[in-house]
This record gives sequence, C-alpha cells and structure tokens, in this order.
Amino acid sequence: MCTAKQEMFCQEYLVDLNAAQAYIRAGYSPRGANKNSASLMAKHGIQQRIEELKAERSARVQIDSD
Repeated sequence: MCTAKQEMFCQEYLVDLNAAQAYIRAGYSPRGANKNSASLMAKHGIQQRIEELKAERSARVQIDSD
C-alpha cells in the first residue's frame, strides 16, 4: 500500500523512468533526490506498484517487447 505521494512517485516514474526526477515531480524535496529516490525504489510495495502500472499501460496501448 502506497501513500498518496508514493503513488504520485510511481506515476511520475513511468514518464521517463528517472527515479530522481519522479521524486521531485511527486512533490518531494529536490535536496537528496538521488539518495531518497533510490530508497523508495528499493521498497517492495513501490516496485510492485510500478510493475502494476507498467502492465496497465501495456494493456492499454497493446504494445509488448516483441
């Protein structure tokens, strides 16, 4: 389960797959964005949510790696 800010981070991460920029765009402080975004990315719940969002996007646009 993600907080609202963590959910925004996951959504923003899908924009460009840049964790530090997603961290800032989600409303977190730019100070320490690299370190703190890495900590967020290490959380199982965040990883799981990003995978869910990627799967939803793939189903929506009907594009896969093939």
